[in-house]
Amino acid sequence: MPDATFLVRQRSLLAFAGKLMGFTLLAVLVFIWLGPVILVIMTSIKSNDAFLAGPFALPTEPTFAPYVTVWNSLGFGRLLANSFLYAACGSALAVVLALVPSFALSRFDLPGKKIVFGVILTGLMLPQQTVLIPLYDTLRTLSLLDTRIGLIIVHAAYGMPAQILILRGFMTTIPREIEKAAFLEGATDFQVFWKVILPLSVPGILVGFTLNFIAIWKEFVFGLVLLNSEANFPVTVGMLKLNSDRYMAVFNLPAAGLVISQIPIVILFLLSYRKLSSGNFAGAVKG
Repeated sequence: MPDATFLVRQRSLLAFAGKLMGFTLLAVLVFIWLGPVILVIMTSIKSNDAFLAGPFALPTEPTFAPYVTVWNSLGFGRLLANSFLYAACGSALAVVLALVPSFALSRFDLPGKKIVFGVILTGLMLPQQTVLIPLYDTLRTLSLLDTRIGLIIVHAAYGMPAQILILRGFMTTIPREIEKAAFLEGATDFQVFWKVILPLSVPGILVGFTLNFIAIWKEFVFGLVLLNSEANFPVTVGMLKLNSDRYMAVFNLPAAGLVISQIPIVILFLLSYRKLSSGNFAGAVKG
């Protein structure tokens, strides 16, 4: 019969093996996720000849010339400004349009509420290609085709269903006691929405805004179809010039452009991470 020392050692070995397997799996997943990112960054700081000589080799003579070339040749500052305008204004407008419907769907017992909510959510199921023709005709009729305001409105309308889904779910978690206390103080429905529900929904608003901002920043189809002037192009459409050749012979320039285009998203995540993860209702309801 095995002694106690042997059993302790066996359990320790099994625990160590489990931790080792978990660490190995985590390392593999991290490599799979970070591998392409690292490869793009390495490509962006190589000369094209160095890349062709060794695509996966570490850069021996790093250079930032591709970044300078891309920035100057594409007018990257204008492209980034356009993308920021579309993402910020489109996301903000989508949130504003979704606030009142989300409040009504989360706090009121309306007839046919589930049907209305289901109809709204169908907007999440429609691929962009299915709405391109009606959107194009609508914008042309309203003289908003190839305009910044037109694309902002499109992004806001297309992002509103996702905002309603996020905000309705968030507002549903707000304790009813807070709302009842406000009504006992003589507050109206609008005052409850404006002074109680809206301030407590800031974390949900930030989540919805951030996700929609990222989605609009990466969006390509609407910008390609609904815009014709290069002055209005977002960064995703403007970077097409880097791949305009039938057989692409330069690899470091697209990699540099890709890195530049993702920097604002990384900054947004770093700035919003604490706020996104710290929202709660601690102390909102007294015991």
